[in-house]
Amino acid sequence: MAWRNAWTMLVLLIAGQIAMSSGSYLWGPLAPFIVAELGVSKAQFGAVQSAFYVVGALMATPAGVLADRFDGRWLLLACLLAMAIPLALLSRAGTLGAVTVLAGLCGLGNGAINQVGARGVLHWFPPQRRATAMGLRQTGNMLGAALAAAALPGLAQWLGWRNAVLLVAAVAGVAAVVSGALYREAPIETGAAPGKARPGLKAVAGQFLRNRPFMRLLWLAPFIAYAQIAMTTFFVLFLTDHQRLPAALAGSLLGGALLAAAVGRVAWGVIADRFFATTRSRCLALVMALTALAAGALAWLPATAPPWLAGLIGLLYGFCAMGWQGLLMVVIAESVGIALAGTAVGLLINVAWIGFVLGPVVFGALADGPGYVAAWVSVAGVSALCAAVLWRPAPASPAVNPTVSPPAA
Repeated sequence: MAWRNAWTMLVLLIAGQIAMSSGSYLWGPLAPFIVAELGVSKAQFGAVQSAFYVVGALMATPAGVLADRFDGRWLLLACLLAMAIPLALLSRAGTLGAVTVLAGLCGLGNGAINQVGARGVLHWFPPQRRATAMGLRQTGNMLGAALAAAALPGLAQWLGWRNAVLLVAAVAGVAAVVSGALYREAPIETGAAPGKARPGLKAVAGQFLRNRPFMRLLWLAPFIAYAQIAMTTFFVLFLTDHQRLPAALAGSLLGGALLAAAVGRVAWGVIADRFFATTRSRCLALVMALTALAAGALAWLPATAPPWLAGLIGLLYGFCAMGWQGLLMVVIAESVGIALAGTAVGLLINVAWIGFVLGPVVFGALADGPGYVAAWVSVAGVSALCAAVLWRPAPASPAVNPTVSPPAA
């Protein structure tokens, strides 16, 4: 059918990601309400967020293998339902333990959707437009997060945070139905089509390990993730605690940062396609250098600074620290070859989510102890380290061959 083209499928992937991210990023905007009702510390609240990413991390690599083997239509449907159902239950949870368990179950869908979307983009779009298309798909992540940040604090004050969560669950459920009805796989060559016989991770693990660009990105991924999760989880609490801003205003400033991230995901994709076509890792290095600058600015932001200054720093932070995902997925997939893009992206997310899991606890503990200055300085330090490593060119390695197992040692 004529409507089944690359751009239509991209719109569906973006819509699904918006719905998913509305649930994935509700923790930060609702943090003041949840912390107040449950009577927990920042570190304990960080552990709730960590539970979400623990399950997502465990799901990431299996989901990547599934994305390389099966129809993305049904995987997309399953991902969104796996977010909608636990969220609906979480809206009625009465204890910290129940909230933590259900937050973890929400991670099932979130841990798989990036692999499904990344494979869809890589197969629907040619190489010269992949980074741009991936950046556009990743805007769904930040648009959903921005909607959550802008709307949820006000909804929580009006309806209560539990009913606000229930609304997000309903949105994810509707998106699941629409995706299942309309999304289709790309009409690609038989050898790369999902559902065909293809070796799993074990068969190509040795080749992955010998691919030096891939391994370098794998080592850095948790530190890159830490920079993102610090903002999405604690920016509202930072503004309400340190800057003494109302929760609604703080949520709006986070929403602005997330909208900047949506713009950044497209902009960095275009920049990478036009100026860093053969050195995409250096474009990622530039992203992390600017992230270090923004985190340092937050560390030394005076408590009496006007809200517009915090918002301006948040825009730079969001544009960079949360604008990297589409670019990183293209770099990682191209380093091994797109035939195993889902598996590669899944493994990347699996490792990156070490930062998502431990990051909230580390940042929360630093904020509870030494204070927010130390917490933001830790982000600036790891971001600068990533920038320095990524700027150096990595030795070239061949693409992973999905049909050839590595030789025995």
